[in-house]
Amino acid sequence: MKNFKLHILLFLFLASSARCQEKIQVKPTLNYQHLDYLYKEVVLPNGENGGIIHIYSNYPNYNFDIEPKEGFACVDDAARALILLSQDKSQIQKAKRLTSFLLYMQNKNGWFNNFIWEDLSINTNYKTSVAKPSWWSWRAFWALKAILPELEKRDTTLAKNVENSIDKLVLNIETYLKNLPLGLKTVQGIEVPTQLPFESAADQSSILLVALILNYKRKHNPEVLKLIQHLADGILQMQIKDGIAKGAFLSWENQWHAYGNLQSFAMLKAGALLKETKYTKAALLEINHFYHYLWDNKMFSSIEFKKNNDNTLIVKSNVFSQIAYGIRPIIYANVEAYKQTGETKYKKNALKWLTWFNDKNIASTKMYNQTNGRCFDGILSKTKINKNSGAESTIEALLSIVAVNSITKIN
Repeated sequence: MKNFKLHILLFLFLASSARCQEKIQVKPTLNYQHLDYLYKEVVLPNGENGGIIHIYSNYPNYNFDIEPKEGFACVDDAARALILLSQDKSQIQKAKRLTSFLLYMQNKNGWFNNFIWEDLSINTNYKTSVAKPSWWSWRAFWALKAILPELEKRDTTLAKNVENSIDKLVLNIETYLKNLPLGLKTVQGIEVPTQLPFESAADQSSILLVALILNYKRKHNPEVLKLIQHLADGILQMQIKDGIAKGAFLSWENQWHAYGNLQSFAMLKAGALLKETKYTKAALLEINHFYHYLWDNKMFSSIEFKKNNDNTLIVKSNVFSQIAYGIRPIIYANVEAYKQTGETKYKKNALKWLTWFNDKNIASTKMYNQTNGRCFDGILSKTKINKNSGAESTIEALLSIVAVNSITKIN
């Protein structure tokens, strides 16, 4: 009888333990396998050994594809990969090759072209590849700044070339930002600043802000510090202060979209650098309120707002498609909030949002496969998944895992 009771108690204990384990969300494991598949070493037309990242990898065989108007590889994805690999010393050779590719893509005008064709010639004409102040130039800036400290230890010639590239780009950025008009414009009753790239593109501004902060920490250029404050003040004006979306940083004009919405992360970085609590508080407002609204509603892809009698209202919202690039900025912000405040809720938030890559998403589908390193390209509906696994989704998933790894020892 006594043994029977012991068995019952043991059974109940194990059952309870199993239920507890079910509640613990296991982090996906970092796996470079699919990224390695997307990566290719090439001899660039300038004679340098470079590395490219194939943009498209299509289900079911994950063959490569090419966009007929753009090309087969681009600065955007190479820069993403470089930001990722710059954090892993075992990946330095790939990082160096990607660096050479980015340098090759810098136009004589100082900005970056984005796409290349299969013969490795540069696409200089299509609208998403023109060398101008836009996403790919900001992302290249961030990536080159991220890898530079490691290059200085290992390849002084390449490091010097990177320095020259960045110096040219920073001069362009100074001129560009100083020529943007200071002021406000009204869209659907919402006042937004004109001092940001593309007259209120806070999403692009956040990437540029991160890169400028890295630049300032290295060179302590007072002019760069002014640019940092200029951008941070503009982003601050893009925040919604009331309503159910309280704290949200608009992406452009009166619109919020998930992809590239890195404002809270960038504002936390700016707040720490400038010792300006207004930037930090604004970032935490979005993290503490709007991010919870997104989670409770199983995420949105975009929301459009309007102002009515001093009340901020949602005009329309879209749930799909949901992509890794929309999740990673939220994880980055929570990780940075935890690093700055030490409050465990932000670590828990980061871990919670990482489970989107498991199956805690609106489609209840595992988006990232840790056995091969693939991340599906998107959730199209509650029942339909885009099972392609291109560069953007793959790298954004890996960046998310690395970020969470930096604040927790649990694998």
